[in-house]
Amino acid sequence: MTERTESTDSAPTLALEPTKAEDKAGATDLSDKSPPPTSSAPPALSPPPDGGLEAWLVILGTALVLFTMFGLMTSFGQLMLYYMEHQLRDRSKADIAWISSVQGGVMFMGSTLSGRVFDVYGTKWLVRIGTTCSFAALIAIAFCKEYYQFMLAHLFFGIAGAFVYSPSTAIAGHWFTTRRSTAMGVILAGTGLAGVLYPIVLARLFARFSFRDSMLIVAGINAVLMAPSWVWMKARLPRKTPPPWADLLKPWREPPYACLGAGAALVMLNWFTPYFQAPLYTSASALAPKYTTYAVTLVQTGATVGRLGGGVLADHFGAWRMFFTFGTATAVSLFAFWVVFPTPTPVAVIGLVSYGLTSGAYVTLVAGACATVSPLPELGMRMGMVWSIGGALSIVGPAISGQLIERAGGRFTYAAVWSGCTILAGVWIANAPKILLVARRVLGRKEQQQPLA
Repeated sequence: MTERTESTDSAPTLALEPTKAEDKAGATDLSDKSPPPTSSAPPALSPPPDGGLEAWLVILGTALVLFTMFGLMTSFGQLMLYYMEHQLRDRSKADIAWISSVQGGVMFMGSTLSGRVFDVYGTKWLVRIGTTCSFAALIAIAFCKEYYQFMLAHLFFGIAGAFVYSPSTAIAGHWFTTRRSTAMGVILAGTGLAGVLYPIVLARLFARFSFRDSMLIVAGINAVLMAPSWVWMKARLPRKTPPPWADLLKPWREPPYACLGAGAALVMLNWFTPYFQAPLYTSASALAPKYTTYAVTLVQTGATVGRLGGGVLADHFGAWRMFFTFGTATAVSLFAFWVVFPTPTPVAVIGLVSYGLTSGAYVTLVAGACATVSPLPELGMRMGMVWSIGGALSIVGPAISGQLIERAGGRFTYAAVWSGCTILAGVWIANAPKILLVARRVLGRKEQQQPLA
């Protein structure tokens, strides 16, 4: 199928309470001005189809790619358990944990470059290189025996993920307008589902086959799932002349984007911590072993629902409103359920699911909010910068939380307070322009209502 082109009317006028008609036109919630048009954008493009077979195949192909990428990343706990008992039994838990941190950090930090390439050239070579490299990385992992080999192989997998992550979170904007967040939710729901299924698959494979054969089977499964993306996953905008590198600084001069980028990155500082430490959260309170075994599964189940549901709600009530609501709820869930010690079983289960539900919506909603303050031809680059900064911080946050947990004797109390405060601060920073706009209008109305002396 031939690729169609799309309108570059980026982000039009912005109102405090956008109407349905404004949403269809791509209105945002944060600015009275449209982002300046880029000189490299074509003068006239057809509007996104906002549905149809071709558009939904793009979404499905993208979801399958992220499903396979995050399948390995979110099941690292299962791999870590195997490494500690076999190939890397002479290494500390902290040493092995660095493998996962580096893998995830590289994937996010490379998003600025891949997002820029996506804006200029589309998805074709990014997808083909990224999926091929991820397949090769899994083959390499299957034959690893030494620590440095595992580090290099997982680093290679993270680089492969960097090729596709930013384009995957930006591509929905090429095909959808009024249902953009819903489409994004479908894409990212696959990452949560992968976090539920892949640990179970790996555990079953390790019980029946050798490590080498198990990883080769996973590589084969991933290859089959990623193959459709070579045909289905494509951008709509035509190629353009690469903008100068100095253009990377321009978005940071726009208060809505600058606040969103800084706030979203601060949220990511500790966003992964409960995912990594969920088993410790349950075991510290001496819960039954089955709850420790399935702690990550409970979080990922909630995350799957949150990513899909957050997108649907954002299309009805606005991406910024839902970003603020779910972000605040994420911090509240940590304060309410993760600070308590010892944690009763019902409270622990609710805490795991509620954090997954509220934090899962974050990825969908920050992408939707970014799309409202970004010209479409720059969406990949702008979204990539958010992920890159957040990815760098996400390497540091869990390490700090781990030290807090260790100093607290295995309890999550201090780490929960630390994580909740950084997430809450990030959400308020990201929404600062919106909050100030509301405050000005409320104060303006009060001044108008005051009688003259």
